[in-house]
Amino acid sequence: MAKLQTWILPRDLIAIIILLIHADFSKSKQEPKIQQHINKTVFVGEMVTLHCNKTDYDDDFTWRVNSSVIFRQSTHSKLTYSNFSSNRTYVNPAVPRELKIRQIQVSDAGNYICYPAAIRWTLTITENQTTPESLKLMSLFIFIIIIISCFGVILICLKITMNVCFHRKQREEMNSDSDKNFVKMISDCDQHTITVCVYRLHTVS
Repeated sequence: MAKLQTWILPRDLIAIIILLIHADFSKSKQEPKIQQHINKTVFVGEMVTLHCNKTDYDDDFTWRVNSSVIFRQSTHSKLTYSNFSSNRTYVNPAVPRELKIRQIQVSDAGNYICYPAAIRWTLTITENQTTPESLKLMSLFIFIIIIISCFGVILICLKITMNVCFHRKQREEMNSDSDKNFVKMISDCDQHTITVCVYRLHTVS
């Protein structure tokens, strides 16, 4: 019987210590009313970071999702408690005012609250049909189309310029040939006139 009592005593002592630790984490002054409410809509797969404002009472810092505490840090007792439902959600104990969610999913939607600043974010997750990879491909495709279009415009301008130059040169050559023919015709006429005049003079004499 004495042995049974000595075995029960340490068990009770351990239970009391656990209850005291739990009480230290779950004790809280009346949590303040929400001071700021932010609606935030994000797409599936994005990285989301929630920044909580700094206050003079950050010695006891808490993050809640809906009604569940997912992170609590007490500077006085030097204890940190975390209960994340996913390994994609993370709070760095060295920077407790930042909550990060990687590759966010529809299941992450809800109300995220930080205390003591009492800021609440209502996260709405939207299914995104366009993935980041497809956006990159679309941007590349648009860029290629723009380059090809610009190259086509340049070619058209060059062709028009070459045609104008060719026609201008052809016209100049035609004008040059016409001038040469005109000069030759005048020269022939002068020679003919001189010959006729000399013949008449010779006849008169």
